[in-house]
Amino acid sequence: MAEEQTSQERTESPTTKRREDARQDGMVAISREVPQAALLATFALFFWMLGRFSLGQLEVLWKNSLAEMARTELTPAIVLRVFLNDAIILAPALGVLFLMVWVVSLAATVGQVGFVMSPLRFHFERLDPATGLGRIFSMDGLVELLKSVFKMAVIGYVTFVTLQGEWVNLMAIGRLPLPSLISYTFGLLGTLLIRAALALIMLAVLDYLYQRWSTEQRLKMTKQEMREELRQTEGDPQLRSRIRALQREMSRARMMQNVPKADVVVTNPTHYAVALMYDREVMHAPRVVAKGADFVAERIKAIATEHKITMVENITVARELYNNVDIGQEIPEQFFRAVAEILAFVYRLKGRSADARRSPTPPAGAAPAGQR
Repeated sequence: MAEEQTSQERTESPTTKRREDARQDGMVAISREVPQAALLATFALFFWMLGRFSLGQLEVLWKNSLAEMARTELTPAIVLRVFLNDAIILAPALGVLFLMVWVVSLAATVGQVGFVMSPLRFHFERLDPATGLGRIFSMDGLVELLKSVFKMAVIGYVTFVTLQGEWVNLMAIGRLPLPSLISYTFGLLGTLLIRAALALIMLAVLDYLYQRWSTEQRLKMTKQEMREELRQTEGDPQLRSRIRALQREMSRARMMQNVPKADVVVTNPTHYAVALMYDREVMHAPRVVAKGADFVAERIKAIATEHKITMVENITVARELYNNVDIGQEIPEQFFRAVAEILAFVYRLKGRSADARRSPTPPAGAAPAGQR
């Protein structure tokens, strides 16, 4: 029971496939506070920069509008005409503001997660009241509540402190001329927005870090999920093990077919067996055509005995060839002398011409165990 419970705990880091599937489903680390803070900073920048440049134009616009409405009797048609004229004049500034808002919103979202194209899906479980209550009283629900309280507290505090510092000026605002009134209003609004934006940017950074941590926790996998994913991507482990075993058997069978072609089998004598073949007309050096340890070595020696392949016992050479030379590979230069002595000994046993094959004295400890 304890082992089953442990296997269900999400303790494993998510795999690449798990992350990609979650991304396709829209499960990414994204903070809604980042776009909000960025938009608030954009509005503050607009009022501080573009707003100040538009003060003169706005003053003229208001004067003309008020003068026109004062000269004629106010009717719905007159009010509508004045409103449309003002909208046309203000359109470039408003267009710049809307463009800034759109660009900043897109950058704040894409900057967090990139472009994510996830299919639209209707989640029926969201209609379950129990599920909804679970989300409300979960850690995420608590974090959202704390964020809302923090934002209200920050906006209230910033507004109170700013207006408290401007209380004297606000009491005299009615006596200000129109240009000064417009300038003061824009400046005060810009100050409020900038102070609130700075506080929300701090909140956005903390929330983004929390969202990344929370998403990582949700993406973690149990050991059973890891095994299931491995089975889906790479197949059943037992089947893969069986396939590898069959591949080894087939490779061993092909190797055993080459043993009768060998000129000599060098043995350990009990642990290793290495079959060597040499044809000086097509090879630069002797080649290992088969090798094995323990049971495989015994099988190589049995085939060598059956086909009358000479076997030479040399513990050092057999072990070094087994550990350092792959099947089908020609022996390295450091083994030339030792193997040449073994082959010369074998060729002398077979009665071949000593002139065709140089045959120095047989290696120490070499003893024939069979003959071709």
